[in-house]
Amino acid sequence: MFVKHCLPLACIGLLALNIAAQEEPAEPQIPPRLLIDTQDAAIWNGGSLDTTVVREGIPATIRWEHAKAPALRATTFPTDWTGPHNAIEFWLHSNKENRASFMFIVASENPKTDGMDYYQMKITLNFSGWRKFTIPMKNMGIAREPLGWNQINAVYFTAEGWGNTPKPETVVNVGPFSLVYISPTHGPRVKDKEFFNCLNLDYPGMEAVKEAVANNDLKAAKAAFVKHLKTREKPLWYFDWRKFNDPSSRIPNYNLTNADKYAANLLVSCGIWHQFGDKVEWDINPTELKYNEWTWQLSRHPFWTELGRAYWATGNEKYAKAFVSQLRSWIIDNPVPFDAGNVAYSRWRTIETGIRTFSSWPNSFFYFLASPSFDDDSIILMLKSFYEHAIHLRTFPQSNNWLCMEMNGLYHIGTLFPEFKEAAEWREYASNRLYTEMNIQVYPDGAQVELAPGYHGVSLVNFLGTYKLANLNNQPLPNDYVSRLEKMYGMYLNVSSPSGQAPPLNDSGWAGTKGPCREAAELFPNRTDFLYWGTDGKQGTVPSFTSNFMPYAGWFTMRTGWDPEALWLHMEAGPFGAGHQHEDKLTFVIQAYGTRLLTEGGTYAYDSSQWRRYVLSARAHNIVRVDGLDQCRWKDNRFNLTDKPLDNRWITNDQYDFAEGIYNEGYGRELQLKVSHSRAILFIKPNYWLLFDVMSPEDTAEHEYTSWFHFNTDQTLKLDAFNGYISADENTANLLIAPLNPNGLDAQNLCGQEKPEVQGWIPAGGYTCRPIATPTFVRKAKGVHAEPYLLYPVQKGEELPVNQIKSLGDNNFEILFKDGSKHVVQFTLGKQYLDSLKWSSFDQNGKLTSSIVIE
Repeated sequence: MFVKHCLPLACIGLLALNIAAQEEPAEPQIPPRLLIDTQDAAIWNGGSLDTTVVREGIPATIRWEHAKAPALRATTFPTDWTGPHNAIEFWLHSNKENRASFMFIVASENPKTDGMDYYQMKITLNFSGWRKFTIPMKNMGIAREPLGWNQINAVYFTAEGWGNTPKPETVVNVGPFSLVYISPTHGPRVKDKEFFNCLNLDYPGMEAVKEAVANNDLKAAKAAFVKHLKTREKPLWYFDWRKFNDPSSRIPNYNLTNADKYAANLLVSCGIWHQFGDKVEWDINPTELKYNEWTWQLSRHPFWTELGRAYWATGNEKYAKAFVSQLRSWIIDNPVPFDAGNVAYSRWRTIETGIRTFSSWPNSFFYFLASPSFDDDSIILMLKSFYEHAIHLRTFPQSNNWLCMEMNGLYHIGTLFPEFKEAAEWREYASNRLYTEMNIQVYPDGAQVELAPGYHGVSLVNFLGTYKLANLNNQPLPNDYVSRLEKMYGMYLNVSSPSGQAPPLNDSGWAGTKGPCREAAELFPNRTDFLYWGTDGKQGTVPSFTSNFMPYAGWFTMRTGWDPEALWLHMEAGPFGAGHQHEDKLTFVIQAYGTRLLTEGGTYAYDSSQWRRYVLSARAHNIVRVDGLDQCRWKDNRFNLTDKPLDNRWITNDQYDFAEGIYNEGYGRELQLKVSHSRAILFIKPNYWLLFDVMSPEDTAEHEYTSWFHFNTDQTLKLDAFNGYISADENTANLLIAPLNPNGLDAQNLCGQEKPEVQGWIPAGGYTCRPIATPTFVRKAKGVHAEPYLLYPVQKGEELPVNQIKSLGDNNFEILFKDGSKHVVQFTLGKQYLDSLKWSSFDQNGKLTSSIVIE
């Protein structure tokens, strides 16, 4: 069962349509079993009978308008769904492609468990018109412990919950539900006759293929098509496969260590190696924690590119034979699924499908095209799978950075194999989706909506990947396709630390900024600031700004300059993000004098370990806990995005920077504790920062506030005179964290703690973490309360210049320096924010030298 050649996409459904010609023996025919009809509105709640939106075999549907009902529920259905059938099948009609999402739920309640027990699948309206859904029952997600398919007690769609919110413009028409039988099969599902029917036999150079097909000589057609692939001059790839036998392709002393491992079926995924036997089992998971990413990422096949490089470097056929063996086993043992495949152990998640089709698959195809080991049958097998990849990507586009990878992969297939009838449509669809996504995914300030610099880079690389291949092959793109990317490159310049790294926001580590700026300088030669940063100041001109605020992302960056020793602070105060989120609003990091001084959890492998849970949590960030409860924005997707710039206070000039943000979304898993936290940071250039945390509960009760600060070292000293801490790495600069109001404030250092909860760690590469000193301050208070801190970086070998901090009462403080000068800090509180702030500087003689007033 598969797509009959080149059908309109609305008819492709889940690649489960019947085809006419099969080379294999016919499977036993098991007729469908009707479960729920749609000709009787009385057996449905939340919808109405519709005899206008119909199709052949479906004389009536149930119209579900999300503006009127958030759920559509069947009231009459069989309770026992067992038997010879193994899949659920139904048709849906969407009035528009608006990416509304809802859940398909089949409940089987278990009285022995708490909460709901059910089978589930998420449906996204990434299509308009009709689409057929054929869902293998074994592929349905499972929540808790459903009793089984023989005890079904509810069937419904819901657009509420599970992270979904009804979109009022959404109208879905539902056709009848049936149980069907899907025959087990090997890949590829496309058989020979269907494959040649999917080719444009009138494409230039395909005359011999057309003649062989007309004569029903499929063996000759295969040979002719492979000959065509090897004699065509276009399209182009990034290297010319014909140069395989050129002596310049050989590389003496090429490091074959990894290639030899790969050739012996010793493969690596997510940094974890596994020795397979004579055949690779692509669906296994040998990791201790059953880390899903291992199985998923194994099917990105990066090792095939390395096998190709080794083959070119040596000419040794063992690398080609290994590639062909692994390729054939993967295609045969892993038929394309009938759904998106975005489940555990899948080899066809849409992200992997996209990644391999713009990287390892075209690379290996061209690396081995000259090899006698890559025979005609294997080449045709790979082309069939390329076709199935294209249909899979075209049918199941997702969102955010995944969509960019999917569309980049689809564009590559459409460009590299224009012989497919649908190739032009694939190119057009993919490039148009990417072009549109530049506005959907990218805020006007240049930040990608996931608000994670690493995934910002993923989207950018894939936007650019399509441009590069189009440019190589003279394929048209919208005139302003590249110019739309300028602001995305600008993000790297906006947030970069003095050492050339973007902060580790959400699921990002410390991402490099200079490489993207070098690339941007080539694309935008008028941006000499990109060139400056990308070449370490050797070329170009210094950026015209230092500090800046990105008002959609909510990112504040404070700098003294662009030299490696500059002082730099980054605070995030924006939306939760469209994906890969951490509970980290108002966190900040610091670098000064060439040293990262204040850090945060960053990211860790996407497993189920305590370290993964830690980096996602508020505890891994420099923020405040209230009454033992943390930020928990993932419970409500209203916090994910913004459609307008934030109105946070932001002031920047030569004397100081001032930034302010607020977290008022609630604390606890149900966001039940209503306390707002506003954070203001004043940068007294060029020396230090003042931090003001204002806590505002809705009630009059006493609350406990816990503030964490994560040093980038495990070395720290408690300074009792300040009731504060200073990092104590003798080989680097260090940072003082001192409360301005130490009385009644409990201060302790948590370093390398695992019980009762993980604290005082950061990822250290691979699957390891290292302990770090984490000064932790705890205070109990009632009403609106402010906690001010001094953050003072000290150069390597420099004595701490601060001598004493005095509280003069009424939020009035003096910072006394060892040279006899002093700074005075005064502030008043509003309901949630600082109402006013005044800072004054006095010399050794008590003369006022400068002042700042913020109201």
